[in-house]
Amino acid sequence: MIHLYPANKMENLLALLDKIHQVSPLPVFAKEVIVVQNAGMQHWLNMSLAQSRQISLANEFLLPAQFLWQLMRSLASAEKVPDQSPYSREALCWRIYQELAVQDVIDNELYQEVTHYWQQSDNFDSSAKQLKRYQLSCQLADLYEQYLIFRPQWINHWYQGDFTFHDKSDNNDESFKKLSAWQSDLWLRLTQETPYNPLELMQSAIDNIEENLHLLPKRISFFGINAMAPMWLSFINAISEHTQVHFFHLNPCFNYWGDIKTQKQALQHMNEWTEGYNDISKLIGNPLLANLGQQGREFLALLQQYSTIDIDVYQSFLSNDSNKEAKNSLLTQVQEDILTLTDGCLLNKQGTKTVDDSIVLTSGHSALREVQGLHDWLLHQFNEDPSLTPKDVLVMCPQVEEYAPYVQAVFASGWQDLSGDIPPLPCSISDRISKESNPLVIAFTEIISLPDSRFNVSQILSWLKIPAIQTKFGFTNDCIEKCSQWLNEACVHWGLDQPHKQQVLNSHTISGQFTWQFGFTKLLQGFAYADQECLYQDQVLLADVEGNDALILGNLMLFIEQLQLFSTTLSQLRTPQQWHQYLTNLLTQTFEFTDEVGFVAINTAIESLVEYCDHAQFTDALSLNIIKEFLNNHFSQPDAGRQFMVGQVTFCSMLPMRSIPFKVIAVLGLNDGEFPRQRQPLGFDLMALKPSIIGDRSRRGDDKYLFLEAIISARKALYLSFQGRNIKKNSPKEPSVVLKELINYLTLAYGWHFDYSDNPIITSELDVADSTNQLRQLPMQAFSLRNFTGRFTSFDPHWLSLGQALAKSTTLDNNIDNKLFSPLPLSENEITLSVSDLINFYHHPAKHFAKKRLNLYLDNQTVELSDVEPFTPDRLESYLYNQELLAQHLNDSPEPIESRLAQVTAFAKASGKFPALPTMDEEFQKWQANSKSLAEAIKNDDAQNVDSLEFITGEIIIPIKKGKDTADIISVTLQYQLPIKGEHCIFYRSSAAKIKDKLALYISQLLIQTLNSSHPEHGLSNVVATIGFYFNTKSQKVEQFKYQSLNDTAHSLEVLLQEYIAGLQRPLLLNGELAEKVVKSKGMDQNALENFWHDSNNTFCLGNDPYLQYFWPQCPLLNDIIDPLMALYQPIFAQLKQVKK
Repeated sequence: MIHLYPANKMENLLALLDKIHQVSPLPVFAKEVIVVQNAGMQHWLNMSLAQSRQISLANEFLLPAQFLWQLMRSLASAEKVPDQSPYSREALCWRIYQELAVQDVIDNELYQEVTHYWQQSDNFDSSAKQLKRYQLSCQLADLYEQYLIFRPQWINHWYQGDFTFHDKSDNNDESFKKLSAWQSDLWLRLTQETPYNPLELMQSAIDNIEENLHLLPKRISFFGINAMAPMWLSFINAISEHTQVHFFHLNPCFNYWGDIKTQKQALQHMNEWTEGYNDISKLIGNPLLANLGQQGREFLALLQQYSTIDIDVYQSFLSNDSNKEAKNSLLTQVQEDILTLTDGCLLNKQGTKTVDDSIVLTSGHSALREVQGLHDWLLHQFNEDPSLTPKDVLVMCPQVEEYAPYVQAVFASGWQDLSGDIPPLPCSISDRISKESNPLVIAFTEIISLPDSRFNVSQILSWLKIPAIQTKFGFTNDCIEKCSQWLNEACVHWGLDQPHKQQVLNSHTISGQFTWQFGFTKLLQGFAYADQECLYQDQVLLADVEGNDALILGNLMLFIEQLQLFSTTLSQLRTPQQWHQYLTNLLTQTFEFTDEVGFVAINTAIESLVEYCDHAQFTDALSLNIIKEFLNNHFSQPDAGRQFMVGQVTFCSMLPMRSIPFKVIAVLGLNDGEFPRQRQPLGFDLMALKPSIIGDRSRRGDDKYLFLEAIISARKALYLSFQGRNIKKNSPKEPSVVLKELINYLTLAYGWHFDYSDNPIITSELDVADSTNQLRQLPMQAFSLRNFTGRFTSFDPHWLSLGQALAKSTTLDNNIDNKLFSPLPLSENEITLSVSDLINFYHHPAKHFAKKRLNLYLDNQTVELSDVEPFTPDRLESYLYNQELLAQHLNDSPEPIESRLAQVTAFAKASGKFPALPTMDEEFQKWQANSKSLAEAIKNDDAQNVDSLEFITGEIIIPIKKGKDTADIISVTLQYQLPIKGEHCIFYRSSAAKIKDKLALYISQLLIQTLNSSHPEHGLSNVVATIGFYFNTKSQKVEQFKYQSLNDTAHSLEVLLQEYIAGLQRPLLLNGELAEKVVKSKGMDQNALENFWHDSNNTFCLGNDPYLQYFWPQCPLLNDIIDPLMALYQPIFAQLKQVKK
């Protein structure tokens, strides 16, 4: 007879289990058999027993299916029944895969639709058909496993040849009959060699119990299991007549609640017996238990079909203290309502409000904000309760993988940014999926996909950053950085070589440019033959690799050669045993043993392939696609035992039967449509076509009961969070249906008020106990100042300082120069700068200040390797090519100009920096014509021969006041180098004139006139104008700009230097591009300024400039910048003359 121990607290069940073991100990060498549902429960039991006894040993923990199969096998006949069932899902898959390919099955009309499905393919690749057959086999294996557990009577009828038993229940279900016909036939084919009828096997085991009592464990304890198939319960009941069977079962209610109904069911019942609302409420009992506890209710009904010895250990959640009102929290009252089957909605007809912090409901805009809000709340819990430790906290999510990156960012990294007196919150993340979380597993699955790979340069380098590969091939991070620079210069994008590229693109006219071989050839030949970049036999030789760096290049080539070999050999067909050997060799040849977790995961998957195929006696050759699918399925299984309850805050997925008590339980991701989770049934699932029966499992029912267990397992506080706001539109989003059940109950039973409408009350600034809204709505951004007021304030000082800065920038008058930035005074009494420094400053003063004074470089200096070869000419490379063409046109070399231009063009084509397209010849010709036009315009100027330009260098010392409010003087030495020919200072570029070009012209002319007026000895007295020649690619015309006879140049130059000194002490918003837009736009308003600042059509708009973003996150007010901009830049554009010829 089964000994049943129902209890409402798991710790009481644990104490009872421990007591039974102590009062009635087994023989010394006998093991206590404890059956649990998952590894998490096993770990908790082991640790708890060890804490109680100071040691935990001689306990054998088994999973239900594993234990019952082993016991049934040993009792029935160990010789006749294999050690590992050929009808397990994993082995059955391979047997079905083999059976579906039998010609007799293919020709059978019963399997017409099945065969058509897996043989239908978009291409003629047989491996694609095999993959579909394997995927179908996996689905069928899963279905048959469900039939074996929950519909053994169907298997029994099929085994006995009765295929009409379904007709008795439904004569009109043609689809069921059609599906049942081929599924039953397939099952009989599978059982021809090894007959298997679960009911017969179970009955055989029961019949043999008397003869095999020595095989039964002395005592069997089922712990924490709240769902089991009826067939297994029947078997357990049978063996309970011959050995001790103890069933420790978590029951949320001590009253009989097998007949309570949900509100919907009660309303249907009211149609039959209409006697008023009170009668309906009696049918409902406790609404939470009625709506969430269906799975537990059905399991209780199954248990009641057997004779049991019941020993209940229920314990009230309420405190026995006389001062009950002060001791009992809202959480314990809700738990007590469930325990006593009380409907609090009926007891609170007066609408009395009971509010405290034991239950907290939080709404955020995203998963990241949910984790940040939880982190702040937990810090408060630890602050208020010194006895609370990280191991007392459990955080559950529907899928922990979706929250893992945010947990690591906020908990594992974010604490380092907090102030020193705030301790970190150590956390562990359980139930991770290997293919999403382990870099070694991710790299392994990508490497075995090499036959389909394009050998993208970014992917290859990402593999080299994995420590196991780095160590194997002798790389360091510095080596990889060098390789990145080499590959960028060599223009490697994708493809091993020309044949591989042609194969991928299915074309024999594709060149080998941009491939790994293309890049390696340039680097190797450059290392061997050249000390500088040059063109040799239509090949550009790169001299980037020098000395010992050749070893790094050799290791890189060895790695690519290894991958190329794998790419070829992976495509071969192999038997499972051969795949095992090959994948093991691939693993050892590619990775060094540095990550134990990753290696164990990969080795386990490879070993499982051979193990399952051996059980199925499967030896056929398999393609790579099937192996990849098998490994992907294996790596997609969560590792439930690792990192669970290791003395830290535990994050895990919501898994069935993990109702372990914690002081604090938090549940994240309670979003509508995401929880409870639903599993859509397959179209050929026979169970889905028939009404469910008692004992059936469903994902939705599991999740509802999980939520109920979370409520009753929290001992101190329950934190529930969902994404209640759309992050883009800020519109409200509904919570999960289970959370809404709790919200409705708290509203009716305890007077809570929840407002998640379009205009919610922001309660994060208010004390929860005093708020009219019990929904804690988190602001969308972590730097919002609302996070730092109210009941659960944030502790992050960096978010606070940013929020204060933003508030200051929006609430003050935005006087950029004086209020937002404290001056950084100059300690020197003299400084030296060049004309180029002055030009760069007035082009971008904030950038100049950041680099010169703050040593802050926000430009992206990282080499970004592209996997896409160029299909349009790069602007920078095009400009450099045009500049070289122009230099050749202006050079009076004796070598013919045609020959020199041909060499420049040949170098450009071979460099790999231009698209390998037929249209590029026309583009090169157009650029040559443009450069010729520009060169002719320059040569036809009064300056005549540019080749005789003289570069005059020198410096001028100008005393400048350090500031407007000080008399201190700083000596500024301005150094210059001016290109002079006759009466002109000449500049030219093969592009349209930019603001920097106009600044160079203006400042040079200012300097020349200032020198001529005060320092004639500098030799510039005959220079009267500064001229610039440029080629406008849009209008396809040469443009010529000129400055001559400027007014009051000495004063203007002093003003520029005065602002330069000011710009070294604080960032100035005197951007050249902005100034040109403001000056040229007559009557610009604030709206036009903001459109220019945030130009969605321009990636390089001012709003995206990293330096402007750093100093001015928001667009400035036009009135604050218009005066200084006009004062400094208006003379530049007003005196600029465009020469038209």
